[in-house]
Amino acid sequence: MTDNETFTTLIRQYSPAMYRLSYGILHSRADAEDAVGEAVLKAYENLNTLKKPERFKSWIMQITANEAKMIYRKKQRTSCEASVEEMAPAFVDDYHELWDVVMKLDLVYREVIILYFYESLSVKEIGQALHIAQGTVKSRLFRGKKQLKAMLED
Repeated sequence: MTDNETFTTLIRQYSPAMYRLSYGILHSRADAEDAVGEAVLKAYENLNTLKKPERFKSWIMQITANEAKMIYRKKQRTSCEASVEEMAPAFVDDYHELWDVVMKLDLVYREVIILYFYESLSVKEIGQALHIAQGTVKSRLFRGKKQLKAMLED
C-alpha cells in the first residue's frame, strides 16, 4: 500500500477502534489519544512492511496495542495518579454499562474482549495483534467472559 489517500481513508475508518483499544488499556483520554497518534505515525513510517493490504486492520490494531502498552509501562514507572476527568467514560453508546464493566477487567482480559467483541477481530487476528498464541486468546476470552458474567450478576 503506497497510496497516501488510501492510508488516510483507512486511518479515519479505524481510528475509533484504535482509540477504544488504547483507552481500554490506558484508562486515560489523553494517553489514548497519544497512543493513537503514535500508532498512526509509526504505521505511516512502516507502511512498506505491510505485505497484505487486506490485513490493514489487524496490523494497525497491533501497532496501536503496542503503543498503548508502551505508554502504560511508562506510566507504571512514574505512577502518576489520573485525574477524575480522565476517568470519565471515553465514549457513550447503547452498551455504556457493559463498557464500564469491561473496563474493570484485568488488562489481559480487557484487551481481548475489546478486540473480539467491540472491534470484531478474529481469534487469529487478535493473536497476531497482541503477539500471543491463538490458544491464549481463546483462554483469555473464556476467562474474561466468565469474569464479566460474574460481575454483571452481582
